[in-house]
Formats: sequence, C-alpha cells, structure tokens
Amino acid sequence: MKCPNLKALAPGCFALVVGGGSAYGAEENGNGFLDNVSGSLLFTTDYMFRSISNSNNRPAVQGDMNWSHDNGIYIGLWLSNTDFGGTGNSMELDPYIGIARDIGETNFSFDLGYWSYNYPGSKSNLDYAEIYLTPSYSKDKLSISPSFWYADNYFGEDFLDEVSAFAYEVTLGYDLPRNFSISGRIGEQTFEGRFDFLNFAYYDVGVTQTCGDFSFDLRWYDTDGVDSFFASPKLTDGRWVFGVTRNF
Repeated sequence: MKCPNLKALAPGCFALVVGGGSAYGAEENGNGFLDNVSGSLLFTTDYMFRSISNSNNRPAVQGDMNWSHDNGIYIGLWLSNTDFGGTGNSMELDPYIGIARDIGETNFSFDLGYWSYNYPGSKSNLDYAEIYLTPSYSKDKLSISPSFWYADNYFGEDFLDEVSAFAYEVTLGYDLPRNFSISGRIGEQTFEGRFDFLNFAYYDVGVTQTCGDFSFDLRWYDTDGVDSFFASPKLTDGRWVFGVTRNF
C-alpha cells in the first residue's frame, strides 16, 4: 500500500527500486536477463502505509524483486506480512509494472506505473489497484518528488465498493555528509462523494544512513483526521519506526 520501503517513503521512499544495468549491455557481455534483476529485503518495526500501521503495530519483513530494461520499463513483485487485509489474512502480495526515465538532459525525471494490492488469505475481497505518477527534480544534494495515486475501487469490493480514491503527496530529500540523508513527506488521501468524510492527511520525516548494500532508517510517522471507520486510532497515532534494508 505502498524508503527503506517501496511503499513507505516515496514509492518510495515511495522511490521505486528498479533494477540497475543495461539489458543491451548484459546481452553483449553474454550475461543476459539476470543482470537486470535487483531487489531488497527490509526488516521494520512497523509496516506503515501512508502513516497508518498495516501490521497492527508489530514488526514486518518485506521483500521486493524486480526486473528493468534500459528503456526504463520495469516489472516486479513486492510482499510483506500484514494485519490489515481482513479476517484470515496475514500477507500482502503486490505485483507492479511501470516506466521510469530521465527527461532529456534536464534534472527532471518521471515514474509512471500500475500497482496491484492483493491479500490472498483474506475471507473478504479487498484487492484493488492504483495508477501512480511521480515526477522528480534533483540537483546536487536536493531532491523533490511529488506523487499522485488513483484507485477506482479503493480497498476492494467488500470495503468501499466502486468508490474512487486519490492520494497526492510530496517528498523532499537532502544528502548529508558520511552517507546520511534526511527526507520528509506530506500528503493527503481523499475519497469521492459521500465518503469524503474519510479524507485524511499524513506525513513522515526521518534520517537514513547508507553503508554499502545496507541502509538504516529512523522515521516519525503521523496522521491527521483519520476516521475510526477507516482505521483504529491505535494504528494512526504518531510513532517512531526503525528499518534496516539490504539491497541486492
């Protein structure tokens, strides 16, 4: 539901982890498809999605595996344990596909894609999908990334059936010495028509240090205006979350 975590910062962290390397170059070197596969493994003290706990305030282990081409197209699979997908469910399994490219020789880039949220153990039909667009600007140590997410049937047929939802946010990041960086995000989740009383704001701010293939992130998450119909207050109260990511 969207960093150390693809869904928590700006797919994130919200920035998406797409594979490194050129598919054409891999073929020339005789290494082929696997040279364009990458991924990550994250241990976090809480699975946060738009600053709401999706693991009932408990730790989560999350993994991502994806393949990318040098033309910017990527496809992948993200998964996590969860406690937010209905009775009987303990897993979230999210395939995604998109394209991420620089815009000419400028400091601008974009990421456009489709993310499918699936809860295979749930007794209710809560599966849904979002289309997302993340334009970005980066120069020197500063990066700015607004992000837009649209779902035409938010959280499946058994929650808000046929209700569309739109989330928009902006993430700012700044690189510091010794492989540290700071970042923050603020956004709003909105719902159409008579369900607009569910609209809420969310934000997070934190610091990350990168050490080789590992990154360590400490982040404060909070929300404003979440209705108890949508999520229990114990899942939306402000909290510190620590995560360790291993990239490969």
